This record gives sequence, structure tokens and C-alpha cells, in this order.
Amino acid sequence: MKRLIFFAAILGFGSVLMFLLYREQIQTERNSTLAPFYQILGKPIRTMNRALTKVLSVDSLDEKEYGDAIRERFSEMQDPKDKDYVYLNQLITTLSAYKQKPFDYTVYIMEEESPNAFALPGGVIFVTRGLLYTLKSEHELTAVLAHEIGHIEKSHCMDGVRFELLAAKIGTETLGKLADFAFQLMTRHSYNKTQEDEADEYAFDLILNTTYDPNGVGLAFLRLEKYSPESGVKKAKLLSEYFQSHPHMDLRREKFSEKADHWWSEHAEERRYKGARNLKTRTTFEKQDFDEEWVEGRKS
Repeated sequence: MKRLIFFAAILGFGSVLMFLLYREQIQTERNSTLAPFYQILGKPIRTMNRALTKVLSVDSLDEKEYGDAIRERFSEMQDPKDKDYVYLNQLITTLSAYKQKPFDYTVYIMEEESPNAFALPGGVIFVTRGLLYTLKSEHELTAVLAHEIGHIEKSHCMDGVRFELLAAKIGTETLGKLADFAFQLMTRHSYNKTQEDEADEYAFDLILNTTYDPNGVGLAFLRLEKYSPESGVKKAKLLSEYFQSHPHMDLRREKFSEKADHWWSEHAEERRYKGARNLKTRTTFEKQDFDEEWVEGRKS
């Protein structure tokens, strides 16, 4: 009996040790993934920056002002001449022509090989470098951006942040610290199914209002499916797995592929644009369209 107890204790200790090592591995990946951004979060707010040192009540927090504070906090992380940064912000300017919220949209690049994108209040969207190399065309990229715009336009981001602030019993705080809070929250935030459905539908409807092929929505899900745990293709880092915060990728791919097929069946004479060459060269469709990127009817 004592021997059995001894072996049970050894097994139990080993399990705990394996769990701690796994958790440490995940934590290391998480810290290395977002290290530059957490370095920004660790920096004190410059006292001369009145916008970030302004103290506000959470109840009276204005989303536009909040977004401006988030931009101020992270703008120093970006090279304004970076080709990907310029390209993404040209795309978001075109897509945000359909917005209803009273603020501009800005996209920031994260140096991460895994594909991900997430939105923050006030029109701020983060996109990993890996997303640009995972997707194959501009119409797929615009679908992802449109999805993130949907979360902002539907107030999913702002509602989520405000709820967490109130839950943490944060009554008043500086805008700078509130900006840090939003970033830390949204890197690990998961939306509920209703919110994801709303953002998906928003993205699909937005794409229909553009010149892009609506098949881009389903194709974007297809590319990102490869990073799911079941695929076995690649183990993406825990924090930056797009599928973790955007679940049921296969079901959503099927749904929006069918919706696109149905749309094409009723618009056989339409011409729509894909933009594989545009994404490859980081040249937006607005600046140049390539003849081979146009599709008609069922050829999409």
C-alpha cells in the first residue's frame, strides 16, 4: 500500500510539474509575441501629453476620444513608411467609407508570424504581419478587415471594454491607462457567437457594397483554418491564434462560401475583383487594377 501511495505521489508531482512547464512555455510565447507592445504599456505616460494624462470617469468615456488615446499610445511603435502599414491603412480608408461611427480607422502592424487581427474601441485595428502572408489576395484581406470594422461599428469592442472596466470597479482613470487596459483586454478577448455572427454578416454586406468578389470572405476563413489545433499544419502561438478568438472557422467558411455562390447565381453578369497581385505587391485596387484579377459570374 505504501508503495502504491509513493508511486501515486510521484505521478501526481510529475503531472503538476508538466502543467507548470507547459504554462511557462505558453507564458514565454505570449510575452515574446507582444513584447514590444508590453514595453509600451510599461512606460510611464508622458506628463506633457495632456490627452493621455486626462482623468475620466468610465461612465462618461467617449469612444472617439478613447480611440485617439489608444493611437497616441501605440503610434510610436509604427514606422509610417512601412510598406505593409501604408498598404493596410490605404485599404481601411476605402472600407471605412461605409462607416457610421464618428471617427477614422487606423491599422497597426504587429510583428508576429501567426495570423491574427483584433479591434479596439475608437477605430483601432491590429493586424499581425503573419496575416498578410497567410492570406492570398486583397479580397480576402478586406474581408478580415471588414470583420474587425464590424466589431467596432456594432460596439462590441466598446461594450466589452466598458463592462470589464466596471467589473474591475475602475471608476476613474487616466486616458493613457485606459488605453493600456483596452489593449491588454482585447488581445485575450473572445466574442460570443451572436457578436461573431453580426461581424461576419457586416463584413459580407460591406464586401457586397465594394467591387471585391464576395468569395473572399469564405476564402479568408479557409486560409485561417490551417492554423486551428485540429489541422496539425502549424502550432500557432496561443495568444495570436485567430481561431481562438474567432471560433468555428469551418462552419463559417461553409456558410459564407454558400452565400457567395448564391449571390453569384443571381448576378451572373457582374464583374468583381480578387487582387492576388495587389496583395503581393502591396498596391491597393484603388491605385491599380490588374486585368487578370477580374472575375465574371460563375468563374469566381
